[in-house]
Amino acid sequence: MTSLFISVVLLTSFRMTSCVSPAENTKEFWYRNGLQGIESSVDTFAQLNPTRAKNVVMMIGDGMNIATLTAGRIAIGQKSGASGEEHVTAIDQLPHTGIAKTYSVDYQTPDSAATATAFLTGVKTKQGTLGVRAGATNCDTDAVTSALEHAISQGKSTGIVTTTRVQQATPGAGYAHSLQRSAYTDRLLTMNGRGCKDISMQLYEKRRQIQVILGGGRSHMRPPSVFDEEGLGNRGDRGDNRDLIQMWRNDMERMNGSYVWNKRAFDQVNPLTTDYLLGLFSPLDMEFIINKPRNQRYDEPTLEEMTRKAIQILSKNPNGFFLLVEGGMIDKGHHHGRAKFALEEFHEFDKAVAAVKSMTSEQDTLLIVTADHGHMFTFGGGAVRGNSVYGLAKNNSRPDIALDGRPFTSILYGNGPGYSMYKGQRRYPGPWVANSKFYKAQSAVPLRAETHSAEDVAVYASGPWSHFISGVHEQSYLAHVMFYSACLGPLYTTYPHCATSLNTIQPIPNPGRIKHDEPPTPNASTQDKKR
Repeated sequence: MTSLFISVVLLTSFRMTSCVSPAENTKEFWYRNGLQGIESSVDTFAQLNPTRAKNVVMMIGDGMNIATLTAGRIAIGQKSGASGEEHVTAIDQLPHTGIAKTYSVDYQTPDSAATATAFLTGVKTKQGTLGVRAGATNCDTDAVTSALEHAISQGKSTGIVTTTRVQQATPGAGYAHSLQRSAYTDRLLTMNGRGCKDISMQLYEKRRQIQVILGGGRSHMRPPSVFDEEGLGNRGDRGDNRDLIQMWRNDMERMNGSYVWNKRAFDQVNPLTTDYLLGLFSPLDMEFIINKPRNQRYDEPTLEEMTRKAIQILSKNPNGFFLLVEGGMIDKGHHHGRAKFALEEFHEFDKAVAAVKSMTSEQDTLLIVTADHGHMFTFGGGAVRGNSVYGLAKNNSRPDIALDGRPFTSILYGNGPGYSMYKGQRRYPGPWVANSKFYKAQSAVPLRAETHSAEDVAVYASGPWSHFISGVHEQSYLAHVMFYSACLGPLYTTYPHCATSLNTIQPIPNPGRIKHDEPPTPNASTQDKKR
């Protein structure tokens, strides 16, 4: 027994030291590391940017709690052959950080509709509602205006990019006002007579104000009589017999608009000659990056590629732009209990953050990166340095044994579909789990789908007034930072930085070649007048 214990200790010690740079064993390494951090902080806080933001980019990692950020960072580093813990993500490099409280008006553990309404409109609301106040009974009179809608009213271009369907909660809160987040089509709308329209119809009605729409959700835009481009028996699910995609094409193609449904067509879009882009790449949500189709006909663009194209189109407007980007499939991976799916989606999200940083300037672009909520996802278990994120704790090749006589993984869920018993015992995870794509991490409580958590989420920012992202705030505060920084909305136009000539608001250049004698589509400003 003693010799076995010694061999395990020696193996563990070797495993730890083999992943560590020899320099890390010296105090000088950490002194230099600390000094570099101090000098970076001095530079950051000596150059705070109090100017008006021309552009605003809000990026949401759906369900991206702290454990996801940490495990995701290490997983990215390990893919490059490193130990992983020391890796620095694009998100990590943003200079200002804070904490946001995610609860909704009526729930301790929030849903994405309530959280998205909070960080886009500055008003917290009840679970399951989009773009309306907490006591809402009417979609018109109780609507609250989002940053995207304020940007429209001030002549900016706007865009939505997501890996879920474009009618989902986070993108939907940017443009829709609904008493039920699931009202993707008229068939699902149960609040008729209360000033409410289905979410897809509201998106269509803002077709001339939202220049870029990229994600999934084709089925919600069409009736059952219309077959999907991918075939496979997919049809639309609207009940009003309206084909909103075709209606969009009829109106917008004459205004330099393009509709695309796969990566091949997407890649052919020239942003210099395209003023409006509708890209719907799946009947419902887009595919996990880990399962992307290999067939060129059905291939989908990545989140990074969609984000780059959106910025190329939106940045043509001298008044600036507002862009909402969602890595929505992080959340779906966690709900399935498949950590590798979620963390690969996190990697794609981080690539999109890097793209935004490379294509914009901190001098005139406020970038905020955060999550809408967390998940019952945990990471730890005493793993040694360099151990596979997906492996057994504390060492995948020689794991610790729990009180039930079985090993356990570093990644676990508090609840979800990973709960698994066989003949009264927890199933035995082996070292193979570190390389399994479809493995569902074990959970403490059996549920068909893993749930959100009630924890706070981290917020990262750069650009004008990004130093306001500091400390602990209500999630709704994030919208007010955007409003203040870019002088959006009637409450935030009289501050001194809003009078600067750096980004003087110019008449919108009419990028869609809209005839001035055509009746305008109702926008945020007209809604404000109604209220």
